[in-house]
Amino acid sequence: MSTSSPEQDPLRILAYFFILADGHCHSGARAAAGMLLSFYNGHRFQFDLTDLRVLDERHLQMALELMKFDARIRREVHDHLNLMYGRTDFGMRFEHIAHKWRMKGKCKRDQLTPVEPITLADPFAD
Repeated sequence: MSTSSPEQDPLRILAYFFILADGHCHSGARAAAGMLLSFYNGHRFQFDLTDLRVLDERHLQMALELMKFDARIRREVHDHLNLMYGRTDFGMRFEHIAHKWRMKGKCKRDQLTPVEPITLADPFAD
């Protein structure tokens, strides 16, 4: 029996950080977006680790768990989300997040394929 909390489950954290990055507009959401985009395509979206300083202790611990998970990646982050939510469009959704946050390396607006807004369930809600 596992004694780890849901906030140590990297797939839940991945979904939670995606929800933050996609649906919120505060500094923590920007840090989540930058980190996720670097996992998505680190060559295009380089992440400055000092951006983690805006996170409170809970979110910082979650970010560290997600970094450990991504260090031994078996599947791309957008592919994990596609499997978790039964979709095929998370790659484009990451592109939209890059555009939303005006991240260096973002795609051009005219190259974005439209995506319907989605509402994802909070992975930490019981």
